[in-house]
Amino acid sequence: MKKIFLLLVLSVSLASVKAQVTDNTLQHILVDKDSRIDSLLQKNRDMNEAVYLNTLKNMQGYRLQVITTNDRNKAIEVKTRLLTDFPGEKTYLIYHAPYFKIQMGNFREREDAEQLMDRVKQVYPTGVFIVPSRIELKPSKDGEIIL
Repeated sequence: MKKIFLLLVLSVSLASVKAQVTDNTLQHILVDKDSRIDSLLQKNRDMNEAVYLNTLKNMQGYRLQVITTNDRNKAIEVKTRLLTDFPGEKTYLIYHAPYFKIQMGNFREREDAEQLMDRVKQVYPTGVFIVPSRIELKPSKDGEIIL
């Protein structure tokens, strides 16, 4: 009996609820905004463009890892020798505790890295191998980055 009474009261109360009536009299909405919002949006666009262009300068590629040692002085010595023997190739001293790694080159294709590896193995016959890495792209003379 209580359930029937509760159901009856609930159905009567729900029947009296009206849906919201839409009012189409407001056709135009005016927004008063601060002029600094436009300058902030432009700064945001500029920052996003700078980040995008920076990501274009790096891509996945290959480098030669010449030596891995925990002696910093030896790593610097090897890097100096590589810079004198291969002046056209960029060398990198990377520290991953507790090791210093000397890597060189920025190659998109593994075959290009293999060509340099053959020349480097004449100076360092052991321990030279190709590693995948994020490489730096060189822009052309007019400033465009060629993919």
